[in-house]
Amino acid sequence: MTSSSSLRSSASIWLAVSLAAPLAAQTNAPAPATVVHGLYNWVHSTADAERAFAFYRDVLGLELAPSPFIPNATAPEGIRPWSAVVGDELIWNLTDTRGSRARTVFMRAPNTPFGIELSEFIEIPREHRAANAYDPGASRLIFSVRDLDAVLARSASEGAPVVTIGAAPVTVRGERRVLVRDPDGYLLELRQAPAGEAGSAAAGEIVGTALGLTVADTSRALELYRGLLGFAVRETWEAGAAELELNGLASGRLEQTVTVIPGTAIEVVFSDFALPDGVTARPFRWRIQDVGSPQFQLQVRGLDELLERTTAAGYRFLSVGAQPIQRPFGRFVFLYDADSVLVEYAEPAAGR
Repeated sequence: MTSSSSLRSSASIWLAVSLAAPLAAQTNAPAPATVVHGLYNWVHSTADAERAFAFYRDVLGLELAPSPFIPNATAPEGIRPWSAVVGDELIWNLTDTRGSRARTVFMRAPNTPFGIELSEFIEIPREHRAANAYDPGASRLIFSVRDLDAVLARSASEGAPVVTIGAAPVTVRGERRVLVRDPDGYLLELRQAPAGEAGSAAAGEIVGTALGLTVADTSRALELYRGLLGFAVRETWEAGAAELELNGLASGRLEQTVTVIPGTAIEVVFSDFALPDGVTARPFRWRIQDVGSPQFQLQVRGLDELLERTTAAGYRFLSVGAQPIQRPFGRFVFLYDADSVLVEYAEPAAGR
């Protein structure tokens, strides 16, 4: 029996690269640029950067990547040892983490138009709670892969727990899919890529990548993503039982709304869950240092005007004083969306 709460009792927003339907069927053109005109990186925080990177490398074939903020950089950045990491006043102000030390790991996935990044903070309190798929503020990476069974076997050999009911893939919209966890408990959705999509993609295990965020109320989330940032709404549908099982639910309801990030073909899918009796969502109130903290980094223009509009709309800022930091390659500031997910406005310097 579904609880009497509305579909907005829990929801997830999936930042998906052409994944609203099977990847091979997607022909969506990029959405027109607005104040937002790109996505640099998707970031989530980890408890152990070396361990996390090894998992993504060995299971999915991700590689270290150059920093997107260094012009013409070609050499990947390695994982800095903690002995080489010092506190940074600008990072403290950007992330409100005074006294901490932090490092990042830039990664590259095949056939993925944005970077995947890990961040790790030490010498500051941090929470570590593995998210349920339906907890507001949770997030996921979604990978469409060439050989789902092989990837699932490799993840099992690394001890990755399976969230999907039955601990095996289910068929959703013509694709076999399964939800697992990485060594931090972070959610990963694995999808079997259609043969045609795999055949036309560049080399690599990963054929397409998506991102997932969980929100409590789609309408409220769209106030930021559509109303302020100009995401285009493309489609809405009610999901079937298999998608609930994928997310570890035996019953309930799930409604999805697809949007597109301006200036890209990257889709953002809001998914509203009505949870069954006996299942309770636990919303997050993230700090950037917390393990699993989701962050996405939007390339923006007109940052000063956007900050005024964001402030007027009542959104909280993480960055100290709601002020952007200045680097030679641009200005950066963090805010929270309605579900405590971190959104970074990144305005590149002139000529970059």
